[in-house]
Amino acid sequence: MKIIVIGAGLAGLTVAIALADGGHEVIVLESAPAITYIGAGIQVSSNSSRVLRQFGIEKHILPYCTEPIDLRMMRWDNGEMLVECPLKEPALKEYGTPYYHIHRADLHRGLVARAEEIGIKIRLDSRVLDVQPEVPSVTVKGGENFKADLVVASDGLHSICREIVIGYKSPPQPTGQMVYRVTLPAKRLEGIPELEEIIRVPRNNHWIGPRATILSYLLEGINETLVNFVFTCDIDMPGGKRMEDGVNQKIGTNEEVRAAFKDWDPRIDRMLAYVDQVLEWRLYTHEELPSWTHSGNKLVLIGDAAHAMTPYLAQGAAMGIEDSAILGGILSQPEYCTPETLPSALKLYETLRIKRAAMVAENSITSRYFTQMEDGPKQVERDEWLLAHPGICEGHINIRSRKEFLDELFGYDAYKALASALAQERAKSDAVEAKVAHVNGTGVLA
Repeated sequence: MKIIVIGAGLAGLTVAIALADGGHEVIVLESAPAITYIGAGIQVSSNSSRVLRQFGIEKHILPYCTEPIDLRMMRWDNGEMLVECPLKEPALKEYGTPYYHIHRADLHRGLVARAEEIGIKIRLDSRVLDVQPEVPSVTVKGGENFKADLVVASDGLHSICREIVIGYKSPPQPTGQMVYRVTLPAKRLEGIPELEEIIRVPRNNHWIGPRATILSYLLEGINETLVNFVFTCDIDMPGGKRMEDGVNQKIGTNEEVRAAFKDWDPRIDRMLAYVDQVLEWRLYTHEELPSWTHSGNKLVLIGDAAHAMTPYLAQGAAMGIEDSAILGGILSQPEYCTPETLPSALKLYETLRIKRAAMVAENSITSRYFTQMEDGPKQVERDEWLLAHPGICEGHINIRSRKEFLDELFGYDAYKALASALAQERAKSDAVEAKVAHVNGTGVLA
C-alpha cells in the first residue's frame, strides 16, 4: 500500500520504519523546513528498546546510550534516600532488552539515519493544510496534494488530524504543571564533592516533594557526558515565577528555578549555579478517546495525537514506539496488508493499543500524586512504609517498586502481544470458515 505519515517526530519516524519494513511505500510529511535535533534527555525502557532493536535502530544510537543501574527516590529537602530499585539488571535479565537514557536529539538522529537507510522519503517544509480522510489525501503548504491508501497521523499534541478523526474539537488539557529542563556538561560540576556521585554514577535520581519532583540522570552526548535535570512542578510553584498565561514554551533562567526550589536539597542549588539556560514548558494531556480511527478507515492516529500523557512514568515516547510496532506488524500480515482489509486491521490495532495506553496514562497520574504529596501525616506514613520496604516486591505502594506493575509495563512485548492476537483472530476465522463449509455441505465439523 501507499501510506502517508504526517510528522517526522519519534513516533512518526518509528511507524514509517515499521511500515516500510512491512513492504509498504511510505512518505513522511514534516512541517519543519529542516530536521533540527532539539530537546533534552529521554528514557527508553525495555518495552520500547525492544522495538528499536527489532527495526535496526539500536545500532545507530548505542554509542549515545547510558544504562542506569538503579532508581533512587529521595526526600526533597535533605536527599534522604527512601527508595532504591534496580533498573539495569531486571531490564536485561527479566525483560530481555536494556533500559536506556539518551538525548532525544540522538534518538531522533538515529531514527532519521535508519529511515534514510531503508529508502523512506521524508518531505520537509510540508506543513499540512488539509486532510481528506475519505480519499485519503493530504494537501501541504504550496498546494501540493498527496494521495495514498492510508494516512497515519503522528502530528503530536496539537494534532489537526485528531479533530478530523473524532469529529469535534479536542484541545490539549492543561495539567496545572510545568517543566524546567536543564542539560549541562558533567565536567562543569567536577571537583564539587557533594555532586560527585550525581555526575559519575549512571542512575535515575528522583527527589520527591510537595507539588514537585526533580529527576536527574546522565547522558552520553556526541562529544561529552551530560547531566540532565528535569524539574516538574505546579505552574504557580511557591517562590518561583509563575509561567505567563498563553505561554506554552520558552527559554528561562537559572534564577527562576533556583527561586522555585530554594528550600530543596542544597545540592540542587549548588548545581544550578553552573547553569546558563533553562527550557520551560507547560504540561498537557488529552482526554481518552474511544477510537483512534476515522470512520472511513483510511486515517488513523498514533503517538501523542492519540494519547498524549503526563510524564510521571517517562512513557510518552515509549507508547508511540509501541503503537508503531503494533500498527506496522498488523499491516505486514497477508490478511491485513491491502486497502480492502484496513477496517479489520485498524480495529485490531485499536484493540491492542487503546486499553494499554489508557492504563499507562492513568498510572502516570497516580505516580504524580504519590510522589508530590504535601508534607504531613500521609507523607510521613508513605515515607515510613517506603523505608520499611526497600527494593521491588509485589503489592508495593510505590508503582515504580511494584513487581506486577513493572512486569506489565517494562515486560510488555509488542511482538508477542501481536502474535497472540493474530492467533486468536485466525482461530476465529478458521471456525467461521468451518461453519460455512459445513452449511454448504463441503466440509464436516468435528
